[in-house]
Amino acid sequence: MKKKILIIGGHDPSGGAGVMMDANICRLNECHPLTLITTETVQNSKRSKDNFPANEKVFKKQLDFILEDIKPDAIKIGLIGSYEIAREIKSFLVKTKVPVVIDPVIGPTSGKSFLNNKAIEFMRDELIPIASIVTPNEEELLKLSNKKNIENSIEFFYKLGIKNIFVTGKIKNNKIVNYLFTDGSDPLQFKNHLLKGYFHGTGCMLSSLLTIFLAKKFSVVDSCKKASYETNSYLKLFENIGEGQKLL
Repeated sequence: MKKKILIIGGHDPSGGAGVMMDANICRLNECHPLTLITTETVQNSKRSKDNFPANEKVFKKQLDFILEDIKPDAIKIGLIGSYEIAREIKSFLVKTKVPVVIDPVIGPTSGKSFLNNKAIEFMRDELIPIASIVTPNEEELLKLSNKKNIENSIEFFYKLGIKNIFVTGKIKNNKIVNYLFTDGSDPLQFKNHLLKGYFHGTGCMLSSLLTIFLAKKFSVVDSCKKASYETNSYLKLFENIGEGQKLL
């Protein structure tokens, strides 16, 4: 039977990121996506322009009703949309026992932030500590921790009670390196060759793949390893659909 992945995130009209990317990756890996949209974004392949959060009451009704019928094997959370929706997400997460991956999206690489400070602080203090693993890039890690380097940020996250932190997308010596920090151990590194071009939605893709492998009962380490290498393989399928970044 197909694994069922509950995807909570934003809608990107370009189809390159958010729940569209997550759902595509689920289908490509023989999983069934259950999608809940937290916000409608105004963006294309070049940049993000605006953001309109969903109604939290509608979001809760959708969440409750789908869960009456289908039980997910894992949960992937991307853009939370708003403080109000984040509170609804927390109310659900504290009762779940399946793997939870949080990709702490604050804003796109190109464009304005999606979240205000209240939503960012709630995500950091109330949502992320519930996750099985969190997948920030370096910029998100530093912003969430208010620290100046990765080492101090990781220590800050550990003190919040987070055991698995997957810092993604660092460029080093012409390679893309993802670092897995696990419960105080030395970080594991997963390296891939840096491909030419600019790609939209790679963070969404990586965290979705990670969620899928956790749903399939791979360990955290193996899931991070497989997600890193498969993300790099999928990048070869990206194309210049618009005038900006490449899209899957």
